Amino acid sequence: MDETVNMAPTPIMRPKQNKGPLVAFIVVVILAASVGGYFYFNQPKKTEETKEAVVATVTPTPTDKPEIDKTSVKVQVINGTGTPGQAGQVVEALEDAGYSADNIETGNADEFDNTVTTITAREDFKDVADDIKDLLSPTFDNVRVESSELETDSEFDIVIVTGGKIFETPTPSSEPTNTPTPTGETTLTPSPTFTPTPTLTPVPTSQ
Repeated sequence: MDETVNMAPTPIMRPKQNKGPLVAFIVVVILAASVGGYFYFNQPKKTEETKEAVVATVTPTPTDKPEIDKTSVKVQVINGTGTPGQAGQVVEALEDAGYSADNIETGNADEFDNTVTTITAREDFKDVADDIKDLLSPTFDNVRVESSELETDSEFDIVIVTGGKIFETPTPSSEPTNTPTPTGETTLTPSPTFTPTPTLTPVPTSQ
């Protein structure tokens, strides 16, 4: 009895592929794309908000300067040219502007060679110095606020040294002038008197 040989091909058994990693990779790509798109579309808005916040922070708030109490400012006025009454002109201008005469003192410089009117102030009185400069500019040709400051223990808050044309005292001439000296007595010259000439009367003769 013949044996029948089964010639049908035997099916090849292939191992099943695990699709888990592929799915996880796709999910990661999708999440990355979503996160990237979120940051991409929202970044300009955040940048603009940041700029606005920086601008708002940098902008300073204007503050009003405290008004100068002129009556309490202590001022020294020094005549630096030798011109009589020059320090008095400065004092008068200060008083007209509201500074107190009780807090103003005058004096003379050691040398009268100042060509520029200078104003020196203590550390916290720069605004006062600028105010006095504007006040004296119509009177003096050249007014300058010094960059150096008075000592903190200075008796005065402001020191003004006048300057300009140097005053020169006129010198008397050495040649004496001839001035007629009036006399107290007046000499009168008598007028000539008229003496009449006598007339002769004829004497009658007898016949």
